[in-house]
Amino acid sequence: MREENNLKLRSAEKLQLLQLTQLSDWASRHPTTVEQESLSPGGSFVKELPRKWSFVGEVKLYDWQEVAVQQWFAAGNRGIIKVVTGAGKTMLALAAAERLQHAHSNLRIAIVVPTIVLLEQWREEIISRSNLPISAIGILGGGGDDQFDAGHRVLICVLNSASRKLPEQIRKLNLGDCLLLIVDECHRAGATEMQKLFDVPRAFTLGLSATPERDDEQDVEEDGTHLRSQLGADQSVLEREIGPVVYEMTYAQAIEQGVLAPFKIEHYALSLSGAERSKYTAISQEITDLRRELEFGSRRGLALIRWCRSPSGSKNPRARRLIGLVSERKQLLYRSEQRFEVVDRLIRDAISTDTNSRIIIFHESIAEVMALFDRLRRLGYAVVAEHSEFSDRIRAEAISLFRQGVAQIIVSAKSLIEGFNVPSADIGIIVAASSSVRQRIQTLGRLLRRNSRELDDKKARLIVLFAADTVDEMIYEKADWHSFVGAERNEYFRWNDVAKSDPERLSSPPRAYIPSDVEIDEKSLELGMKYPGRLDGEIFSIDTTGTVFNANRQPIAASDELAKGLSDFQVEGRFLVTPRKFHLVKLIGQADALYIGRLNDLPRAGLPSKPVAFDELRQGSDYPINLAHGKTFSVLQRDERLIARKQKGSITFVRSADMEADPIKRSRLEEIQKALLGVYQSGRQISKIFVNDLGHVGYLYQGRAYFVGIAPEGDAGFIFDD
Repeated sequence: MREENNLKLRSAEKLQLLQLTQLSDWASRHPTTVEQESLSPGGSFVKELPRKWSFVGEVKLYDWQEVAVQQWFAAGNRGIIKVVTGAGKTMLALAAAERLQHAHSNLRIAIVVPTIVLLEQWREEIISRSNLPISAIGILGGGGDDQFDAGHRVLICVLNSASRKLPEQIRKLNLGDCLLLIVDECHRAGATEMQKLFDVPRAFTLGLSATPERDDEQDVEEDGTHLRSQLGADQSVLEREIGPVVYEMTYAQAIEQGVLAPFKIEHYALSLSGAERSKYTAISQEITDLRRELEFGSRRGLALIRWCRSPSGSKNPRARRLIGLVSERKQLLYRSEQRFEVVDRLIRDAISTDTNSRIIIFHESIAEVMALFDRLRRLGYAVVAEHSEFSDRIRAEAISLFRQGVAQIIVSAKSLIEGFNVPSADIGIIVAASSSVRQRIQTLGRLLRRNSRELDDKKARLIVLFAADTVDEMIYEKADWHSFVGAERNEYFRWNDVAKSDPERLSSPPRAYIPSDVEIDEKSLELGMKYPGRLDGEIFSIDTTGTVFNANRQPIAASDELAKGLSDFQVEGRFLVTPRKFHLVKLIGQADALYIGRLNDLPRAGLPSKPVAFDELRQGSDYPINLAHGKTFSVLQRDERLIARKQKGSITFVRSADMEADPIKRSRLEEIQKALLGVYQSGRQISKIFVNDLGHVGYLYQGRAYFVGIAPEGDAGFIFDD
């Protein structure tokens, strides 16, 4: 295993750091130049605003940008522009704002961004190109607390601050009728806690994103299965609040039109060392064993992981152990020897080929980012680090030095992926990454920016490292790199021993991509075939009585189409309904599934029935399905007492009615036993009854609830033989 890096500074380095910090601090507090604008009596800069604002200067928009702006205006000045990162969304938005102001002289513009880095980027772009004075550009968040007032016409806001402060400010100043709200990386505003932003009154709305569909899947290690639930899709929220997608440009279109620079993606499968492989195998086997022990009903896949992390699951020592092992396995893969040896080799080869190479290195772990940074610094490279544990000042300085070319290499945690300009980076190395499709898109965007001075044919390279024959390979099942950027741009390699050999070229990725339900051609689906899509969606189960339950064990009122699909294919146990197309899928084992139909909507839990007069209930009466829950007991025909309790492998039957001294309790028990016998004689082979908090006894059959009687012990149910 590689030695841990010593991050302590040497004495000489400490002296140099203090000297530079003192110089930087003095320069920030004693600037040599001051903007030459007149001061108002209150001390703030004042400059007369131009009648017509300019944000893009003499810049001529690309044809696609012009079309996008026109389509946004045609849609009523609201909507989302979905364009690949690096193509020029910022300039497009500023051009739209400029033209809108020419028609609405009293316009105010609120630009909402997810990070301070993006705030500074927008501010620099506007100041460098706009004819507005600096005093007209306000900041909310990131150390600023400006408002729209006599001077400020543009307010650039960090999302958190905007969500808390902007709605009240706009209402108080009565500016909703003249406000343009621009939401950059608008998929971030779809999160539930951020939707307060959309309380802002506004006349015009523009959303910008490479991926406005929210990618809410957690980065969870799965054990060979893709069963997971949607956390909520919130393109619908964005479209309701911002508007529909009015223009879209895919990577394929951007490359075809010459908007993005030529590039290629190199995928390297790396081997684990003998010790690493042994440890990985042992951890994975224990994870598999624990999953089998903890899986129950619909509590599988991501639903199991969520339960383990829930308050109830976290009390279970096996659940805590499972979560700990998943994290331990991930860290083992993150820190594998070959990842760091390959990074050394790739940097050395790149710089020896081109001394001007600009390199971004990504890692999911901040600790590993710092280890890589220190390792490269000691090797003499001009390297900086960037991650969320640094102060905003340090992060901004690191990014600025890289942008200026002072630093040749930047090592970043995933925080860097959204939000800053890298005009000429040409190599990106993903040392370790989650399976988030958006992060891949944003990573590509960081690399593919080009400026007018880049006239050569040098291709940008994105290098992806993953551990062969591990869960790392699952990223290839979850995203279709070939259709995304073109099969010809992807190259695959196996690197068995970095120190002793060169990589061996492979013909294909380690695993085939599994499409989502919306990507499947409906005409290709045949009933009974192996389902070709990703097993995402909601998991349901059906019991032996034909009653359907959701993941929370709530009974489902099965539609005719659902009942037919389950009956025709003799579904027993679990099945799945996909999130967008509502494909009905029979689950077989851990990974296989059959396509058995399509529904019009997701099955819903039983709705409350109309009010029932409980004193009018009779044996066999329909019972409100929303009340069909509580304690459950078994019904077994092998004993005339019928009602049983199963505990720790043993079965105990209810105490005989003739042993009950209370005549009312005895009568209730006898009536229930008589009713259950009648249920069996009618052909309904039920195996369980429920007793709810009203003391009502009932059973479920084919999605409906039926009343049996009043439990002799109320909501406690019954007394059982010792």
